[in-house]
Amino acid sequence: MKHTLLALTLSLFLLAMWGVGTAAAGSSNSPVQAIGQSSSNDQSGAALSAAAQQQPQNQNISVRVLSPGDDGSVSQTNSATSTATASNANATTQNATQAQAGTGCGCSSPAQAATQLAGSGQGADALSAAEQLAASNGSAPTGVASPSVGSGSPTSQSNADGSSANSGNTNGAGQTANQSQSGGAGVQAADQEADNHQAALAASGATQSNPQNSNISVRVLSPGNDGPVSQTNSATSNATASNGNSTTQNAGQTTTGGSGSGIQAAKQDASNDQQAAAVSAAKQDDPSNNNISVRVLSPGSDGPVTQANTVNSTANATNTNTTNQSATQTDPSSSSCGCGSSSPIQAAIQSASNHQSSGALSAAAQKDASNSNDPVRVLSPGGNGPVTQQNTVKSTAGSTNTNTTGQTATQASSGSGSPIQVVGQNADNKQWGAALSAAVQTGASNTNDPVRVLSWGSDGPVSQTNAANSTATSSNSNAATQNATQTAAGSRCGCGGTPIQAIGQLSKSSQKGLGASFVLQSFGSKPSRCGCGSSSGGNVNDPKRVLSPGGDGPVAQSNTATSTGTSSNSNSTGQSAAQTAGASKCGCGSPIQAIGQEGLNHQFGLGLSAALQFGASNANDPTRVLSFGGLGSLSQGNGATSTGSSTNTNGLGQSGAQMA
Repeated sequence: MKHTLLALTLSLFLLAMWGVGTAAAGSSNSPVQAIGQSSSNDQSGAALSAAAQQQPQNQNISVRVLSPGDDGSVSQTNSATSTATASNANATTQNATQAQAGTGCGCSSPAQAATQLAGSGQGADALSAAEQLAASNGSAPTGVASPSVGSGSPTSQSNADGSSANSGNTNGAGQTANQSQSGGAGVQAADQEADNHQAALAASGATQSNPQNSNISVRVLSPGNDGPVSQTNSATSNATASNGNSTTQNAGQTTTGGSGSGIQAAKQDASNDQQAAAVSAAKQDDPSNNNISVRVLSPGSDGPVTQANTVNSTANATNTNTTNQSATQTDPSSSSCGCGSSSPIQAAIQSASNHQSSGALSAAAQKDASNSNDPVRVLSPGGNGPVTQQNTVKSTAGSTNTNTTGQTATQASSGSGSPIQVVGQNADNKQWGAALSAAVQTGASNTNDPVRVLSWGSDGPVSQTNAANSTATSSNSNAATQNATQTAAGSRCGCGGTPIQAIGQLSKSSQKGLGASFVLQSFGSKPSRCGCGSSSGGNVNDPKRVLSPGGDGPVAQSNTATSTGTSSNSNSTGQSAAQTAGASKCGCGSPIQAIGQEGLNHQFGLGLSAALQFGASNANDPTRVLSFGGLGSLSQGNGATSTGSSTNTNGLGQSGAQMA
């Protein structure tokens, strides 16, 4: 295609020269107009999704002997969901308009050529996998000679495994070339080329092994209500990779006048390469929720119990590029003293190239997470307060690249002199960002088992939490704006007023950012309370009361490890050059003006963060025998926090103005 365009341009140039020669011989003008437009788009999208469920089981057993009453609602759910989406979108608009009007002096042969080329290559891949093994829900309330047994609120148990991967490519390219001539032997050529390559990959995986929810309520000759019990095992993974590019190029050339021979050439080139990859993995092994309530000849209601094991992983990679190039050249030469007495040459070349690579990786793993609540009451009326136990692992990695380039060149020439105006603007930006995040929690356990024998009173709320959080963010942002304006008014007395103006602006920015975060929370093995081995875990609340009325105050126990790694690069470059040259009306002044501006920026940012916690444990074991009174609030916390931040910011502003 490029060879064809080159041959077309050479042919137009030869025809233009031939037209000029014949016009000098006195023949009529021979305008040549040619428009070549080519648009190529390659798109490929692949989306893979897999969901597997093995041996999920829901069971509800209700046994009542000589026990009138209603059973509350029971909702049990086993769910595995996988979603993969790959999307490509391309919009290309090319407009070329050429208009010519003949001269009145009979020696004009204008030639106009407009070439527009737009090429786009897009690839999107999305992979998603969800697996659930041996998920089980069990609810077995049993009543013997118990009136109004099971008249409590509903029990909800859920095992959920979800994986989602999204990959999207979006490209918008608009090219417009306007050329207009009226008289004069002007040659106008506009060449615009926009090339875009985008690749996005999103992979997500969520695995749950042996998650189990169990609710057992046994009442013997015990009227009363059981409160709602909600138990949840959930593993969620989200990966999103997105590319967005918008390119707009506008070139307008206008030549108006008599027999002047102006040559105007505008070339605009925009190239964008974007790669985005987002990988997310969430894994949960052996999380279990267990709630056992046994009452013998004990009227009273059990408060709500909420137990949750949650693993969440999110990875985001985003590339966004906006390029706007506009070149306007105007040559209103109005010479009436023959052919070729006015010969301004205007050339504007604008090139914008952007390379962006962004990778986000997130992993969250939880093993042996367990929540257990075992209240036992014998001949003990009273309500148990709400108990909330949570094991949470969260990992988030986000990497973002953003580039905005705006280049504007305006040239205007008027008079019978021979001004030469050249504007060259080049903006090159390379951005690389990687964000890595990992959160691992091993052997996290929450246990609350109050036992009351012939004990009146209510148990206060107990909240136990094991949380590991990791966040890594890497962001690169570049904004380059270059403006060049040249105005030349040549001499009108034909004695060599020849201003030469040249503007060269170069802006390059290279940015690298890495944000890595790592959190490990591990609770070592410890002797079990029954003396039959060892168990690993943290947060234990074990109140026991025998013939002891009274309320227990709220207990809050927390083990938290948080790590944050952030790296950010930001570069803003603004270069502006303005030149104005006006030769003497009666002399032979020849001003020469040259402006060269160069801005270079290299930035490297590294943010690393790690938080490690080993064997953190919270224990609250009040025991009361024939003891009246309530226990106050207890709050215990183990926290490890790590934050690493790296920030680079550069701002360059250059402005040059010359007037002769």
